[in-house]
Amino acid sequence: MDPEDPVTAGGDARALRARLQWSADDGAIRDGPRRYLMMRPDVLMGLLRRLPPEARAQAMAAFADAVAEHGSDSIRAYFRQVGEDPSALLAATVGAAADLGWGAWRFEPGRDRLGLAVGASPFAEGFGVADTPVCAPIAGMLQAVATVSTGIDCEVRELRCAACGAPRCEFEARWSAC
Repeated sequence: MDPEDPVTAGGDARALRARLQWSADDGAIRDGPRRYLMMRPDVLMGLLRRLPPEARAQAMAAFADAVAEHGSDSIRAYFRQVGEDPSALLAATVGAAADLGWGAWRFEPGRDRLGLAVGASPFAEGFGVADTPVCAPIAGMLQAVATVSTGIDCEVRELRCAACGAPRCEFEARWSAC
């Protein structure tokens, strides 16, 4: 446990918003050692929208991979804080996603998969109308959650996206060992 990390030092993993610290001295937003960035989704996704389709697909894949890699740090901290209880991790992640403005998440666990439905995805909203799914950051975070909670590598797909006209974004993690 890191005594400087409010998650592993006994903080409530479901109350990320309460743990965030805004520092005027260095212009940072932090949850313990993890720094966050607040920005408009239309600015972030506008960058991706301006790329040619092939470059956009590469950037989206890299975005998902980066979120899976670096988001795993937060997910591992939440997992330790909730006593390595997978159900509690899902609840903590739902709360953290809402606190960070990542939409309204609902996990749908299954025997060989973990589904995720997301209402009001900021990535879909920020991108606008699309012909392919655009919520790569959420896919990356689902990969982190599914892998950390089971210890098994998984593959994640965005099945439906609000930017493509679906009522909500839907994802699926499937474990490669299954």
